[in-house]
Amino acid sequence: MCPELISVPAATVAAALRFLTEEAGVAPDDLPRVLRRRPRLLVSPVAARLRPTLYFLRALGVPDLHRRADLLSFSVEEKLLPRIEFLESLGLHPRAARSVARRFPALFGYGVDGNMRPKAEYLMGPMGRDAEELFDFPEYFSYALATRIAPRHEACAARGVRMPLPTMLRPGDAKFQAALASCVGSTPPKRMSPLWYAAWVDDVDQAGAPVNELLIA
Repeated sequence: MCPELISVPAATVAAALRFLTEEAGVAPDDLPRVLRRRPRLLVSPVAARLRPTLYFLRALGVPDLHRRADLLSFSVEEKLLPRIEFLESLGLHPRAARSVARRFPALFGYGVDGNMRPKAEYLMGPMGRDAEELFDFPEYFSYALATRIAPRHEACAARGVRMPLPTMLRPGDAKFQAALASCVGSTPPKRMSPLWYAAWVDDVDQAGAPVNELLIA
């Protein structure tokens, strides 16, 4: 909902509608869907908000902007740039950070402190991964930390398995468990599995028999 619609001048609404159809390329038949998703578009000033954001996203190279018109109500300075700058702060090259935003523009709708930062810290902390993995799989930020990312990482770590992020996060629970089981059919993990990721060292127990010690990577 957008309470501002009650008091906004009709001219502002009309200007926004013209902008969306004539400049942003939104088909008239798509307007109801776009406005249901982001009614704030109707109260956003064209010159101060909608047009600068459109130009920024076009310069960034975001494709099919007529399908992502909900982004146009976001402030470049307050919403878009801070997300790109946060990616850069993780160590991504500026061009890489912009590539992530271009390929996954839903990122602009995520809060930095409430969403992106704790997930990035978990990725590079407990998960022991590099921020470069976010370049390959920016959708990582779309998964819930407490109910998806952390439990699946812990399940993999407990078995000495390191899955690629898409393999770990995209499947439903049943498919994830099946993938994990295929990698760890028994102890130790199957070395021939493409998901096997563990270093083994041979030690010798007191009886002289070799013992395998699993080192979780």
